[in-house]
This record gives sequence, structure tokens and C-alpha cells, in this order.
Amino acid sequence: MAKDPNRDLIDAFSRALEDPAAKLPEPEQTRLERLKAIFARWMSNPMITESMMRDYIITQYSVGRIQAYRDIALVKVLFGSAPKADKEFQRLRANHLLEQAAAAALAGEERQAKALTKIAEAIVKANQLDEPEGEDYPFDEIVPRDESFSVDPEVIGIKKVPGIEEKARKLLKQYTQEIDDDIDIQDQR
Repeated sequence: MAKDPNRDLIDAFSRALEDPAAKLPEPEQTRLERLKAIFARWMSNPMITESMMRDYIITQYSVGRIQAYRDIALVKVLFGSAPKADKEFQRLRANHLLEQAAAAALAGEERQAKALTKIAEAIVKANQLDEPEGEDYPFDEIVPRDESFSVDPEVIGIKKVPGIEEKARKLLKQYTQEIDDDIDIQDQR
């Protein structure tokens, strides 16, 4: 089994995140600080797409495209996916507001209950919490089509031309001869 080259790096970063007193070599410490800054930026605006984040990393930190994608992958491993974390937080917030609305309704405060419900609905709508999150495609269920190849033109609805193979041989011989003659003429010049 092949060893993951990032495994040691991920382990070192994880230990450094858990224990601030842990020392990393200077390049790794710099990269960890960059990853923290990237995650903080992503959390400040979780709707940023990966390509927008890649462009930000390239511009801000003067790294290449491949390094930017590697940093994004490490951020996801070390800190989690910012857009998913934000969506879960917004879902929790909306649920909390709905619980407060239910408590207000039970207490007889209808206006406050309606207001809290409308706020929760706005949060749900603004963060698209009511839309399904797209299921993973079942790649294991994909079955390739059974393809069979044929040189018979009748398979696709074209009628066979009698003697077509013989005509093709004659034309091939004729044009091959013409090409050979052209080559001989050019060589003589």
C-alpha cells in the first residue's frame, strides 16, 4: 500500500494545532499560518467558491495554482469545509429561533412568535437551507454499456454495396501508385 505523502504533514499540523507549544520547522510553521489565514478568510465569507479561494490564495500569497489547491485540500482536512460548517451553523440558528418562537407562542406572545418565525424563515431562505444538498452520485452503480463492434454497414441501416472491398483495393492501389510516382518525380529534381 502506497503511503500518503501528506499524512506526515497533516499529523504535524494537527499536533501543532492541538498544542501551541509544539515547534514546527520554519517553512511548515509559515504554511500552517497561511492555512489558518485561509480558513479565517473562508469563514468570514463561506459562500466563496473554491475557484475564488484559489485565486485569492494565488494573489495574496504568491503561490502557484497547484499549491493553492493543495492548501485548500489541507484546509478542508484540518479545519473542515467552511461552506458546510456555515450551513450547519445557520441551520442551528434557525432551529434556535423557531424554538424561541414556540416558547413565545406558548407564553401567549403571538407577535413575538410571528416575528421570530419570520426571521427564521428569512435565514432558511437566505442560506438555502430548504433546498436539498445534492446527493452523492452512486458511481458504484454505473454499468458501462455493452458495446460490440462490427464492420457490417447494415447494423446502422446502410445497405451493403456489392464488391465494395474490391473497389477500395483498386482505388488504394491506384492512389498509392500516384503518390509513389509523385515522390519519384520530386526526388529526381
